[in-house]
Amino acid sequence: MKTARRCLPVAGGLIGLLPLLLHLVLTWAGTSHVSAPPYVLYGPWVATVLFVVSWFRDVRAEADEASTVRSVLLWAALGGAVLVVAVAFSHMSGYSEAELFPGERYRLMPTVAVTAAVGGLQALVAAAAILLDRREHGVPGGGAVLFLASASTLVVFAGAGVVAEGALRPPSTGPEHVTASVEPPARGIPAGIEGVPRPLDLPQDTVRGLQAVTSGVLFQLGDGVMVVDPLTGDELWRYRTPGSDTRTLVAPEGDSLVLEEYPPPTDDDPAPETVRVTLDTMSGRILHRSEDLQKLLTDEVAAVAHDSGNAEPLEGESVVVRTGASAPLEVYGASSGALLWRFEESSGCVPDEEDAVLDLEVTHDQVLASVRCLGEGGGAGGAVPVVHAFDSVTGDLLWTHEAANQSGPAGSAVTASSDGSLLHRYDVHSHAYFTVDTGTGEELAAGTWEDPRPSGEELEEDLWEDVVGDGVLLGEDPTLTLTDARGEPEHTLRLPSAHGQRRFAATDEDLYAVEWPGSGGRAVELTVRPWDGTASRTVEDVLGRELSEEEAAGVRVVPGAVIVYAVDSGTVTSAVAVS
Repeated sequence: MKTARRCLPVAGGLIGLLPLLLHLVLTWAGTSHVSAPPYVLYGPWVATVLFVVSWFRDVRAEADEASTVRSVLLWAALGGAVLVVAVAFSHMSGYSEAELFPGERYRLMPTVAVTAAVGGLQALVAAAAILLDRREHGVPGGGAVLFLASASTLVVFAGAGVVAEGALRPPSTGPEHVTASVEPPARGIPAGIEGVPRPLDLPQDTVRGLQAVTSGVLFQLGDGVMVVDPLTGDELWRYRTPGSDTRTLVAPEGDSLVLEEYPPPTDDDPAPETVRVTLDTMSGRILHRSEDLQKLLTDEVAAVAHDSGNAEPLEGESVVVRTGASAPLEVYGASSGALLWRFEESSGCVPDEEDAVLDLEVTHDQVLASVRCLGEGGGAGGAVPVVHAFDSVTGDLLWTHEAANQSGPAGSAVTASSDGSLLHRYDVHSHAYFTVDTGTGEELAAGTWEDPRPSGEELEEDLWEDVVGDGVLLGEDPTLTLTDARGEPEHTLRLPSAHGQRRFAATDEDLYAVEWPGSGGRAVELTVRPWDGTASRTVEDVLGRELSEEEAAGVRVVPGAVIVYAVDSGTVTSAVAVS
């Protein structure tokens, strides 16, 4: 009995090291998990210290006799262990209110779950040690007294744990950040489709949109983002701030993104600061983090951004371009929020005061803007659209491009190639187009897109921009034309008449179309048609279900696969990857 009494505190102390050991192993192995807060993770250490001190006093005692100090230490260890269990369960309960997928907190929070289990084991060890100490030495107090004392300890310390954890936990559960355990290999844009559709596991009613990034497909959530490998369907990483509203800006090259968080106001903080987090799209690692009172990515922004003059720019950050505020162009660091530069006028251009910027494109190192410049005499009726190329960081004017023999209303639209090396410019009134080298400003080609021309009144659908490659898309359903890099029509596909609705995505090799009936059985089919006219391939019922009356379908090309999805009132309801 003496040996068992002395071994129990040793066992209780050793198991108290398990949560920290698990945390270190998971971090070293790169396994995806949400780290436990320090007050949860280090809780078992308190009971461990009490167990060790109790064991040390027992070993060093001159005689094997009852010890009031040892008894007090064991009772304190019991209370501490119960406190740990309550804190850990309270933390998991608070987290479960913001679960992205049902029941996932035990998978994503292994250290907290282990902490709760360890606390329970330590409580049992302490209770057993107290009972052995009482049986061996006759510690004062009968069975009823011992039972009441134990029950009081459990209730008081458990309640204290829940209250303490609730006070320590912020009003929101804080960022939920899960990084990629292994970075996926770099994948190229698919050429055609070969496999069968692979359903992607989507959190219900939370996906607002999807976008291509270097590592695969980015799901834009109401409170954050998650990235999925389309070839395996596995989630790579996520970053969420439950309870907050967020906006996302993906860098032009797709290797990083900026997540701007708007925490909800509280009584203690009626105007919380905006949190801006820059994330690596391959791993989900945080590259930068800043806080200020700006809201750069929302539609509702102040004329003068708060703190922008005092913020320090960050090297290599993306930029946010705002138009029509205090100047025709204002450019901010997307990560830092610093005002980098503003454009008011150039030596050859005085911008029109109303709607000066007609269209713009942002590449990895340039801001390309079509600016309405006042003509001779300063009258708005003689306004001329001039494309300005600025260095995105310094604002230096690199070159300008003005169309020869420009006449009539100014209406110049621009779009850049996927790699940012070419700029295609189109005048919506004269139908003239120009292809410009963005590195030098040299005009590579010019002509007229009259038939076919970019579809949609005033380019409202922007179909011509939705090409992964160097060309642009002309025409409209059912006849579409792809241009080459110089803007000259190269391939034309005449599609069968649609028996419902159709959406498109294009690369410089293939045209992808999803089609679904307007009524009745609304199954979606995906058809890939190579631009060179070779045989097409169709995947029927690609979503594996019919659309509801309120749903529509969409298609997007991402590295490694083609994503087909259903959307209802701005929310993505299901998605599949086809590769």
